[in-house]
Amino acid sequence: MNSLRFAFIALACLVVGGLAGLVVAAAGKPSAPAPARFLPPPTAPPDFVLRDQNGHRMSPQDAHGSVLVMTFLYSTCRTLCPAQAQEIKNGVVKAGVKNVQVYGVSVDPVGDTQLNARRFLARAGLVDPRVHFLIGSRPQLAAVWRQYGIVPINASPQEAAAAAAAYDWQHGSAGSPGCPGTAAGEKQKGCADGRPPAAAEEPYPDTSDGRYRGLPRHGSWDFEHTAYVLVIDKHGRQRVGFPFEQLTAARLAEDIKTLSKQS
Repeated sequence: MNSLRFAFIALACLVVGGLAGLVVAAAGKPSAPAPARFLPPPTAPPDFVLRDQNGHRMSPQDAHGSVLVMTFLYSTCRTLCPAQAQEIKNGVVKAGVKNVQVYGVSVDPVGDTQLNARRFLARAGLVDPRVHFLIGSRPQLAAVWRQYGIVPINASPQEAAAAAAAYDWQHGSAGSPGCPGTAAGEKQKGCADGRPPAAAEEPYPDTSDGRYRGLPRHGSWDFEHTAYVLVIDKHGRQRVGFPFEQLTAARLAEDIKTLSKQS
């Protein structure tokens, strides 16, 4: 499996993600379609080795025999990532199966320390031996991002460090909700302007240039990143993916249960 196919997956994810508003608008109608998802080639995803929140070396191969739910997030996020984690948690709980694991791959090599990763999982109620927040240096993570067509947070190391330092884990009071790492009332570059970058208007996005093109989720373009969930079966084959806007616990649970029963 090469990175070109995953670039196609990322492109499909972004295209489907652009339909999120239409899907949400139709959600209350009796004939509303099921949340959109994409079907990657049923082959093994690119392999990698990263350390989790407890320092253990992990790779997708370590999850063979279990259904693997993989996503991309960062630990000091206040909006998208906690919501994403809750949908995954609820999906795993609804599925009610034991042979499932969850990998959250970092998109912030500066702020995602082992301590911050453990704190994020604790706040999300995801302290479980089956859940791994995978972190690493920028070169280590960049190789994974490239293979999976991921755009990490668009913040400088200095901005990422400031956001992590300002985050109040006990009370969540540091910084304004949509602008990571900023004091209340202080406007961060690109914060909460509600407008996508110019690249979002391109008819055929180039997913290899490292520019984020999705919908605004965090309020600051400096902290936007690619967010989708990939489900890998017990034999290590990628089977289904959800752009975050289309992810629901019920649909994720359905896929986990189906794949856990397959021989």
